[in-house]
Amino acid sequence: MVIILAIALAFVAWQGWQRFENQQQRLDEVAQQAEDSASQQTVNNLESRLDSGEAERDEALQSALSDLRSEFESYRSNVDETLGQVLDQLSQEQDTDEREWLHAEAAYLLRLANQRLQFEGDVEGAAALLRTADARLADADNPALIPVREAIANELAALDAVAQVDRTGLYLALNAQQERISELRLSQEIEERAVTSGIEEPPTGTFQRQLARFGEELKDLVVVRHHDEALEALITPEQESYLRQSLRLVLEQSQLALLNEEPELYEASIDQALQLLNDYYDTSREETQSVITRLQELQQAQVKPELPDISGSQQELARFIENRHETRDQSGGDA
Repeated sequence: MVIILAIALAFVAWQGWQRFENQQQRLDEVAQQAEDSASQQTVNNLESRLDSGEAERDEALQSALSDLRSEFESYRSNVDETLGQVLDQLSQEQDTDEREWLHAEAAYLLRLANQRLQFEGDVEGAAALLRTADARLADADNPALIPVREAIANELAALDAVAQVDRTGLYLALNAQQERISELRLSQEIEERAVTSGIEEPPTGTFQRQLARFGEELKDLVVVRHHDEALEALITPEQESYLRQSLRLVLEQSQLALLNEEPELYEASIDQALQLLNDYYDTSREETQSVITRLQELQQAQVKPELPDISGSQQELARFIENRHETRDQSGGDA
């Protein structure tokens, strides 16, 4: 009975335990269902809130984007307008700078033309520079520059009127006369004086000292006497060589004076050569008279023509540039 009773109790306990587990399992399922239901509700609520927040955010974003587009369009319009004004101003300043460069270049060319004429006597070079400067002013296309261009035109006319000096031709003509003089005969009325030459060796030094020494030697070597009848020439070959060399040096001095544009020295040198020809050469011969005539013609040549003043255009342009700067400064101050 005890055993049977124990078995019955065990069976009853086991049955109770099974029912308890079943109830616990149901409670868990109910709790799980409730929890799942609550979670789903929470999720739904969250999704709903998220959807609502996203919609609000999208609306706010669209509104912000719309405002930004409006502001950007306004900003771009202002930038375009400002940029247009800046470009217009830069264009005007560029045009102004180009004209300023033309004025400065013309002023430099005019100054260079004056220097070329004053220091070098280059008439053609000065005229070419004036024409180039006038072309630059023409490119500036400013009616206020008419007085400057008028002054340039007058100066070009003055340069065209300057007599052209053929220095190369004159130099070669004097050289040709030297060759002819070397073949001329000395006068037969020259008589040797009983003196001994003091020159033991060819003279050295500057050209003027050589020429003066030759003159002194000639005075010591020869004397001119007039006779009714021609006398035999008694001058020695050494004395004749000194005489011809002296005349050659005189003509070379005239050539140097020609190249250096020294009209006084040029005329004086040729005059001295003529004096030597008349004093010591046979002037009765036709070839001697031909040389004398040609030297007299060369003596009348204009070695250094009178040059005009071409500084007027330079002064006019300087005044124009100065007035232009003063006007611009005043405009800037008023602004």
